[in-house]
Amino acid sequence: MFATMARFEFMNIIRERMTAVMLLWPLVIGGLAKYAIHRGIVEGQAAAVIAMFMTLVAGHIFGAMAGFSLLDDRDDQVFASIQISPVSLRLYIWFKICFVWALAVLAGFLIIWLVGIAGMAIVEVLSVSLLSALQVPIVAFLVNSFAKNKVEGFVTMKASGFLLMFPIGGFFFLDAREWLFALAPAHWAAKAVQYVMLRPLVEAGFVSMNLNFYQYIGLGMLYNLVLIAAVYKFFLKKNEF
Repeated sequence: MFATMARFEFMNIIRERMTAVMLLWPLVIGGLAKYAIHRGIVEGQAAAVIAMFMTLVAGHIFGAMAGFSLLDDRDDQVFASIQISPVSLRLYIWFKICFVWALAVLAGFLIIWLVGIAGMAIVEVLSVSLLSALQVPIVAFLVNSFAKNKVEGFVTMKASGFLLMFPIGGFFFLDAREWLFALAPAHWAAKAVQYVMLRPLVEAGFVSMNLNFYQYIGLGMLYNLVLIAAVYKFFLKKNEF
């Protein structure tokens, strides 16, 4: 059953022009960033910020994809059909979210690999990809809490994209001021990547950060899961499921 649902979901994604573009967009951005960094078009702190930002793009874009997919189902009365079928509506919603989340993990992994962040082990790349992809349910449920159609969904998606600016702001602070930006879901993945970039200086004692790589990952996972639970509850309340 789940294999059939996965195949159906993938066909739905590539059938819609907007979601098909979203599917490829993180890889295009990652490729352009790799070209710019390795050609020396951007360097120093600018290159570091771009590399860090690339790790966050996939989670947000794929969250928008999941949000628009749910909006399509609502417009097409799929939810009404699911409610009279043997499949639970909430199970169906979470399957769609988890399917897109898996795509976001893969895209995030490929983007980091394309950009080529020095000194990042495979397990660290995977950890950051998993954490960044937790933006998927947050963005998807936010879009479907405030939007009733694709136009409203696009506006909500753009508004939620403002949160991606917070991790960039947090990049410039290694002291307690970084916690001013920690409310953004992507902050923790960004800081984990920054730790990898600064690890030689941290280990040499020239730079200090508030947490190490796995502390940023662990606390980020916990924080994002709490946010997912809160946003999901709000989504259910707004849609009366």
